[in-house]
Amino acid sequence: MYLHLGQNVMVRGRDVIGIFDLDNTTWSFRTRRLLDRAEREGRVTAVGDDLPRSFVVVQERKGPPAVYITPLSSAALSARAARELSAGINQGGECENERH
Repeated sequence: MYLHLGQNVMVRGRDVIGIFDLDNTTWSFRTRRLLDRAEREGRVTAVGDDLPRSFVVVQERKGPPAVYITPLSSAALSARAARELSAGINQGGECENERH
């Protein structure tokens, strides 16, 4: 399963740590510190040029997580993730895309 973040940017669903609303989370000192550090370390990717509404934290391979800032709302991204997950589950309860 992949999650489309907008502007042809996709991440693997199982790598997503969290989807966060910018308006509701950036008041926290810890969230601001996380975003500032990720920006300093070059781990932030802006998806598009529109006003950012949410950010997605993704664990990509080794190292610290990447942060994608996107103009899509956290509700829209969460709904997309839920649809993809339900579409990938077969009748036996396993995710068809995640079999080993």
